[in-house]
Amino acid sequence: MVSEAAAEAAAGSTITAAELKELLDSDKPIDLIDVREPAEWEIVRIPGARLVPKDEILRGDALASMPQDRQIVMYCKTGIRSAETLAAVKNAGFKDALHVQGGVTAWVNQIDPALPSY
Repeated sequence: MVSEAAAEAAAGSTITAAELKELLDSDKPIDLIDVREPAEWEIVRIPGARLVPKDEILRGDALASMPQDRQIVMYCKTGIRSAETLAAVKNAGFKDALHVQGGVTAWVNQIDPALPSY
């Protein structure tokens, strides 16, 4: 269950795995951020993503490394952790940041079933 702040942040800022695929296939520059833990990243990831664990974002450590010149899109396993980080990122001024509903699980199920799931 997500917090109230996360639910508010996710309203209108949530995309599906299919919408992420469209974004990745377009020429629009995005920063795709996986907010899971390193052990999860080793199992499966969405191509083109970079790992920035949720704790680093919530502590504020990772905010300086986020680009101002491209849209930030975050995902986790199922969408709960990325909704939590979305609230923090939006509060830091990245108003157009998005997160992926269903996370990497949705990506595997809907876009690339050849990838491992856990």
